[in-house]
Amino acid sequence: MEIINKKLFLVIWTFAFFFNISFVFAQAFKNPPEGAAALSQAGAFIAQSDDASAISHNPAGLTQIEGQQFIIGSAFLYPTTECKTATYDGNAKEALAYLPYLFYSTDLGKDSPLRLGLGITFPYGQSTEWSKTAARNWLYSVPYYSSMQTMNISPAMAFRITPSLSAGAGLNIYQSTLNMKYIIPVSPPIPPMEVPAKIDVDGTTTGWTAGLLYKQQRYSIGLRYKSDFKVEYDGDFKMGGTKLPAEMEINFPDNIGIGFAIFPNDKLKIELDGEWFGYSSIKRIPVSITGFPPYIEKNWDDIYTIALGTEYKKSERTKFRGGIIYIPTPIPDSTWDPSLPDANSVVITGGGEFSTKIGIFNLLAGIHIFDEKEIAKGVPYDGEYKSTGYFINIEYKKEF
Repeated sequence: MEIINKKLFLVIWTFAFFFNISFVFAQAFKNPPEGAAALSQAGAFIAQSDDASAISHNPAGLTQIEGQQFIIGSAFLYPTTECKTATYDGNAKEALAYLPYLFYSTDLGKDSPLRLGLGITFPYGQSTEWSKTAARNWLYSVPYYSSMQTMNISPAMAFRITPSLSAGAGLNIYQSTLNMKYIIPVSPPIPPMEVPAKIDVDGTTTGWTAGLLYKQQRYSIGLRYKSDFKVEYDGDFKMGGTKLPAEMEINFPDNIGIGFAIFPNDKLKIELDGEWFGYSSIKRIPVSITGFPPYIEKNWDDIYTIALGTEYKKSERTKFRGGIIYIPTPIPDSTWDPSLPDANSVVITGGGEFSTKIGIFNLLAGIHIFDEKEIAKGVPYDGEYKSTGYFINIEYKKEF
C-alpha cells in the first residue's frame, strides 16, 4: 500500500521544478546538507539550527524562530571524475546538477512553546554516467548510467520544555527512484551484438527524526537522531523488446549527530559536530529480476564524520560563514565500482547572508576534494580514479 498518493508527489515535484533532476553524491549516495546556513558551515549546524532548515538538522531548534519563516533554495553542483585503467582512459560525463529544498516554520503565536514546520528535501541521490566505450572496456560488468533520487517530505514539531531546553521530532516520508542503463552483449554472433537494457524502479516508505537542544548564552549543545528506513523498489526491467517485473530493496542507514557550539561574543559562533552513519545496514541489495543474481553484494562500513563551522555577524544585515568537514567513504575496495566512485574526502565551504527590504539572501560556494582511489588488479575496471566537486548555493529566506 502506498503511503502517499503518487499524484501528490507529482504536484510537489512539479511545483518546485523538482523533476528531471540529476543528482551527484556527497557521501556514498548521501547528498550535501540542506540549507545555506548549514552547507556554508560544512554541516556544522546541529547545535545552532536557528532557522527553518532545523527540520532536517535538529528539529528542536525550531523553538528559536519567532513568527513564520519560509526558505527556498538550491545547490548547484558540478562534479568531475577521471579514470585511468589498463583498457580505458577517460572521464565520467560532466553535467551541472541541482539540488533544491524548501522549508516553512510557524510559532503559532508569540506565547506558544510549540512550533510546527514542513520541509521538502532530497537527502539521498547520485548520478554517474560513463561512455559506452568504458562499459565495453570494463567487460559490461557495471551499468554505464546509474541514478538514485530520493525525496523527503518532513512535517515536524518542536516544544520548549524550559527556557534552555527544547525537544523536536519529525516524520520523514521518502519517495525514491532508481534508474540503471546497461549494454548487454549477446553471443553469437562474433563479435557479440549489444542489446540496450534498463532498470526503472521506485518505492515509498517512512522514517523519523528526533532532536534535543540545550542553549545557554555562551554555548549550546545539540543532539539529533535519524532513523534508518527500508525502501522496497518495484518497477520494470526492459531489454530490447522484452519487459519484465523488477524488484530491489535498500536499507538506508540511521544517523546520530552531536554538535557543540560556543559563542565567544554576540557576533561569533564556532561549532564542532560529529556524526555516525550506520552504513553497515547495506550488506546486500536483494534483486528480483529474471536472469540477474538474487542479490548485489555491498558490505558497506559504518563511518564517522567530523565538521568545524563558524558564523560571524558583521552587522544586523550581514553574516559570513565558513566550514570544513572530513568524510570517509563507507564503500570497501572489495565491492567498489565506477557506478559510485566514492572515496575519502574533504569539503571546504564559505558564504554569506545578506538582509534586504524584500527578504534575506544567502550565497555560498565550496569544493569537494576526493582522495585518489586505486583499485587493485582482479576486476575489469582496476586502475586509478580521481573525483572533484564544485558547488554554489543560492537561497531566499522570508520572515513574517
